[in-house]
Amino acid sequence: MNHTADQHGNEPLDRAKGYVYIVGAGPGDPELITVKAQRVLSEADVILYDDLVSLELVDQFNALKIYTGKRKDSHHFEQEEINREIVRHASEGKTVVRLKGGDPFIFGRGGEEIDTLRNVGIHYEIIPGITAAHGASAYTEIPLTMRRISSSVAFCTGHPVNRIQVPDTDTIVYYMVASTVHDVLDAVAAKGRSGATMVAVVQSATQYNQKTYTGTLDEFRRREKAVYSPALLIIGDSIGQFIEHNWHSRKKKVLMTGGDSSRYSSTDYIMVHFPCRKISGADLDAVNRVLDHIADYSLLFFPNKFSVKYFFRFLFESGRDVRSLAHMTICTAGSAAAAELQESGLVADHYLEPDGTVGYAERLRELCVSGQQILLPGSSITDDSLVAGLTQMGNSVTPLGVYAHEVRQDEVIDLDFIDEIYFSSPVCVRNFQTLFKTIPGRITVTTADRSTQNEYDSLFGD
Repeated sequence: MNHTADQHGNEPLDRAKGYVYIVGAGPGDPELITVKAQRVLSEADVILYDDLVSLELVDQFNALKIYTGKRKDSHHFEQEEINREIVRHASEGKTVVRLKGGDPFIFGRGGEEIDTLRNVGIHYEIIPGITAAHGASAYTEIPLTMRRISSSVAFCTGHPVNRIQVPDTDTIVYYMVASTVHDVLDAVAAKGRSGATMVAVVQSATQYNQKTYTGTLDEFRRREKAVYSPALLIIGDSIGQFIEHNWHSRKKKVLMTGGDSSRYSSTDYIMVHFPCRKISGADLDAVNRVLDHIADYSLLFFPNKFSVKYFFRFLFESGRDVRSLAHMTICTAGSAAAAELQESGLVADHYLEPDGTVGYAERLRELCVSGQQILLPGSSITDDSLVAGLTQMGNSVTPLGVYAHEVRQDEVIDLDFIDEIYFSSPVCVRNFQTLFKTIPGRITVTTADRSTQNEYDSLFGD
């Protein structure tokens, strides 16, 4: 069948070629994603994401995820390879999201990617993101424009050093300056800016470990302190509005190793999630055996949202649906698991929250759970204390690993910025201990229940 363009000159959409979204993920804080970006990510078949995109954001979605790892001088994929990957998956009829840090059209090379898509006739959309300059401005309280101080602003890049632009604007923001700060400052000084001009360097803007350094142009040119990527340089008198004790720095940073983050108020805390990405590293033979005998189980207990997410992925991939669970009592631990369950069309029979002294096994004891055949989906690392507690109550428990943990070393948490650590289970304590042998004494440690506290005392106690 021959397709013709419509009366407006638009080419007809070739569904066989798939569809591509070029999406801005924002500057680092995973909550700065737009509503539209959230929707298309949830509908995607494939997500290709950059190094500066938060894994906490990426792990929320079920698509095939491809880490492109683009950072200056350390590319897992070169740009041409990324273009080919986008085209390859779209050509298979898939919905592809190219997820980029910040905004795709502000030093994000989004223009190059849509050029490729135009050339091969693949349809696409661009979804803007909050660019790093906007994020850094809001999270440091440095306004980019301000009446009587700054009525113009320019975004520039610190590369290449032999072509650094110095626009005649009140405020200049330079991207990608981790290795070129002094080159940029020298160029600004050579253009005639006063040595008393205010300067700020913002590292890891909008993230828990955001750090801001301020001073004058002359002071910064004399400094030898290294700047670490990602870094942003702001030049202009509006920096005079910066205060050290701003809204972002006032909040305590609590490291969540699991559990429900609603226990901490977002007005007082910034939740930092332990960077163990969850991957479907299940023993497929074991999963299939369990699903083939799903009728043998009387109670299904989900200890976290990831156990829900991956269990239902395997359930649906096996050709079954929620009707297979109609005979079972379903329990969830925490509101996040309950919310994830509702995404699959089910409401938990029992929604459990432990207090500070008892664990989930004790809460199930209060519900008189005994003599049950319990299926316990979860991590490939079994929570032995939970299994033991349920078994002592006269239940038969079958742990089922439906996901595994994988730590990306460049996302290891910097404990210098952490005020409190919350351990939600003994397994989380053990996972944490694989990366950190000690915990600084100034950090407050909170545990969900007695068994988690015991595990913490065993691994980190004096």
